[in-house]
Amino acid sequence: MNILICNDDGIMSNGIVSVAKRLAVSHNVLVVAPDGNRSAASHSLTISSTIKMKECFHIDRCKAYALSGTPADCVKFAELFFKGFKADIVVSGINKGHNIGSDILYSATVSTAIEAAFFDKIAFAFSVFSLGESDFDTYARYAENIIYSLLPISKIGDIWNVNFPAPSLGEIKGVKFTKLGKQLYSDRYEKVSENEYRLVGELIDHNQNDADCDIEWSKKGYITITPILLNKTNHKRIKEVKDICVKL
Repeated sequence: MNILICNDDGIMSNGIVSVAKRLAVSHNVLVVAPDGNRSAASHSLTISSTIKMKECFHIDRCKAYALSGTPADCVKFAELFFKGFKADIVVSGINKGHNIGSDILYSATVSTAIEAAFFDKIAFAFSVFSLGESDFDTYARYAENIIYSLLPISKIGDIWNVNFPAPSLGEIKGVKFTKLGKQLYSDRYEKVSENEYRLVGELIDHNQNDADCDIEWSKKGYITITPILLNKTNHKRIKEVKDICVKL
C-alpha cells in the first residue's frame, strides 16, 4: 500500500517521524510536510508566493520532503507533483495537541485530511491530547491498528478524525465512535509591544456538551474517532426552506 503522510507540526516533529517509521515497515511511504510549525493554519493555501521544496530524512521504503507552504499545500503538492506515487490513503499527524470538537474548524491537521478527501483518498487525522514529548512510538502503533481496523469498512473520501486522550489519565480505556463536541476558550488579545497583540486563552468548562461526544469521552480516557464530511451542506435546512419565496 502507498501511504502519504503529512502534518502541521513540521517535517521533523517526532509525531510524524514515529508514524512514518512504523508504517514504512510494511508499506511505501511518502512524507510531505511543512518546513516548520503551521498549527491552526486551517485549510489555507499558498497562492501569493512560491513554494520551496527540500528533501529531508530518508528511511527504508520512505522519502520525506519539506515544503515552505501550508499543510493543505503539502497534500495538493504531493498529489500533483509526485505523479509516480499514487497514495492509497493519507495520514495526517500524529499531531501534538488534540484536534477535537469545534477545534477542527481551525485545525490544519484535520484540514490536511479534508484536502486528501477532495482527491478521493481515504484520510486519517491523528492527534494526541498532550503538547509535551509523548510516547509517539506507542501512539504510532495505535494509529496503525486503527488504520487496519477501519480500512475494510472505509469508502473513498472518508475522513476519520482520531484523538488520543491525555497520558495523565493513565491506561487508555477503549475506543469510542462519537460526534464532535464544542470547545470554549477564554479568548483575549494581550498586548506584546506597541501595535502588537497575541491571542491567548484557556479552556473553559461548560455544560453545552452531552455525554456522548468526543470531548467528554476523551476526558474519560477513551480514544475518540469521528467521521467527518467534506460536503458541509445542511441538507435538513434545505428541505425546511425549499418552499420559501425570496423576493428580489
